[in-house]
Amino acid sequence: MDRRTFIKTTGVVAAHAAVFSSTVGAKQSPQQRSPQAVYHLNPFEQQGQWYKAAFHVHTTTSDGDVDVPTRLAQYRDLGYAIVAVTDHWKTNDLSGFSDEKFLAINGMEAHPQTRTGAPAHHLVCLNLPHPFELDRKLQAQELVDNVIQVGGKVIYAHPYWTAHTIEEMSEIKGYIGVEVFNAVCQIRWGKGFGNVHWDQTLNKGWALPAVATDDVHSSKEIDVGWTMIKARGLGKAEVMEAIAAGSYYASCGPTVEDFHIKDGVVGIQSSPAVQIRFQFDRAGGGRVFNAKEGQTITSAQWKLPTNSPPGWIRAEVIDRQGRYAWTNPLPVPQETVKKIIESK
Repeated sequence: MDRRTFIKTTGVVAAHAAVFSSTVGAKQSPQQRSPQAVYHLNPFEQQGQWYKAAFHVHTTTSDGDVDVPTRLAQYRDLGYAIVAVTDHWKTNDLSGFSDEKFLAINGMEAHPQTRTGAPAHHLVCLNLPHPFELDRKLQAQELVDNVIQVGGKVIYAHPYWTAHTIEEMSEIKGYIGVEVFNAVCQIRWGKGFGNVHWDQTLNKGWALPAVATDDVHSSKEIDVGWTMIKARGLGKAEVMEAIAAGSYYASCGPTVEDFHIKDGVVGIQSSPAVQIRFQFDRAGGGRVFNAKEGQTITSAQWKLPTNSPPGWIRAEVIDRQGRYAWTNPLPVPQETVKKIIESK
């Protein structure tokens, strides 16, 4: 739809219905699924507990500096409740590492080739059986379909670092999230932020949540980026359900306590911050709240504009150390859009 017509009543309502559908893809085959098929929930409205999670972790099984037991113990000692071990092309035997306070998830990082000639895709695959192998010669979509068929979930890793554009990201259907922050890519190369790529997928109508990860290889790079999951429990079924639903937010420092849209107003509460941003679809779409010099803020509210209501909104929180937290985007409810339009 032409963005210039978006302010029209029919265009706005139609766009909201198309962008954030909760039913698309529910019974489709892997080949028919698209990124927008998974509708993400607002975790701050869900029942359950918050768990700190690491989704992208390497060990000596591939190119990490410590073995699996040591890596899991490191994260456990740092207060993580969920760790996915995702060595390159290899799974691990994680039996015996999980208990009522800690969940180890078997995974893999795979690197199928792109069709454009750009560097290979990097895909974080979660919830794989062990042993499990993927044919390295598979086309990217075939590889993702194989992961889905065995009950796995796929996250698109560090698109900025791999020099990808929306063209490469569009080659694959079926992944359920994207890395908005990858610590090792930021520490070593200054290319750890994927927010622009994320927004491009959102503007294409893909209702994708985003995660933050360490992508740890060296122990000195641990606990820099993580994902806070809201789940009904710490069992694998409950956690994977929450991951699939996008019931989480990403962080490399700040804590988000609430994020919501109510009565035409978007609001957030967080740990102390120097800046809070609301980002949304629109040319120039964004609203920034700054703390006064030498002070911090812990909340922000913004009344949605009546001339052009956004289709989705997400929030960013930045603390004194320059660390970020990112909420997953919320669709602006259709009833809210109608009220805004009718009030003009």
